[in-house]
Amino acid sequence: MAVLEQAPPIVDEAEKRIFGAIDKKIEAWVKAQQGWDGVFDFLSDETSFRRVNWPVAEDGTYHVYLELAFMPVEGYIHYLSPLIGAVSQQFGFRFNVNAPWITKLENQKRAQPGKKWANFLGVHIDDFPGLRANGFRVEGEFLFHPVRLEAATLADAYPDTLGDALEPVGEALTHILAALADFDRLLAAADASFPRLTENAGQA
Repeated sequence: MAVLEQAPPIVDEAEKRIFGAIDKKIEAWVKAQQGWDGVFDFLSDETSFRRVNWPVAEDGTYHVYLELAFMPVEGYIHYLSPLIGAVSQQFGFRFNVNAPWITKLENQKRAQPGKKWANFLGVHIDDFPGLRANGFRVEGEFLFHPVRLEAATLADAYPDTLGDALEPVGEALTHILAALADFDRLLAAADASFPRLTENAGQA
């Protein structure tokens, strides 16, 4: 019983250390690139990053970005569980595009931009082979790249040499860099595919 009572704070401390190390690794990678920015505080807020030439809203909200996420987003208690493959959910990087913006359906009633964007991804993913080749797959409205840390390697590295256990994160970042041209081609194709509605269209 004493072990059970101690488990939650032990897991909480482990998550702070491990996800903090992942944040630092991603931040260092982003800073090493030319023309990227982001925020890196997964447990408290979010870890998301983008090329600075990807569009943003007037209020500074990202229209296009990559983020740490789980797919699907429910069904586990501890963040470590998807990270090490202890549950069916997966940890990884998600390529996220603001569906109302990309489909040009902002403020359009009953327009279902998320559904339209998800359908576009499903139909056109094979037009951009660099995405699948670099580990991305379609998950609804997102492109998702799974990342799994080996539990035994992580346990051996914890808490002092976590960098040794984060090689899968580095590999995924390398895949992101290799897929950039196809991300941009995907965005250009979507921009051409979705017509801009007139101001009063879709208001009925």
